[in-house]
Amino acid sequence: MDKPKKEPTLLKPNQDSKLCLNCGFPNRNTDAQCMYCQTSLVEDDGLFNWLRQTYYVLRWRWQLKQKRDTLESNPPLYRSFGFFVVGVILSGMGVFVFTSAISQNSFSSGLIALVLVGYGFVTLKTLFSNK
Repeated sequence: MDKPKKEPTLLKPNQDSKLCLNCGFPNRNTDAQCMYCQTSLVEDDGLFNWLRQTYYVLRWRWQLKQKRDTLESNPPLYRSFGFFVVGVILSGMGVFVFTSAISQNSFSSGLIALVLVGYGFVTLKTLFSNK
């Protein structure tokens, strides 16, 4: 027997959460007050309520997008430092392996060294380039 398939969330008649009409925060259906702003969640039916709820959903999504864009444009300092360290280590290892490959006349070690230097260069270039 086949297991019953779950309906997508958008097609369910009863959603698992309802949005606060004041701030747009998603709350459980059983909550009487918003968990974020403590506003009452008593709903009125009608066009005005639907328009207001749609506005708050779109505003909430826009705010989340702004926060995500801010984080992507200004990465944390530890992430930038980590990329810098990885780039320097890869480049240094590549130079070391390349010098040992030249002294040993090893073609395969030379190729590995070029790959390491390339990865290090790309990591550093990605860190210092602006998108």
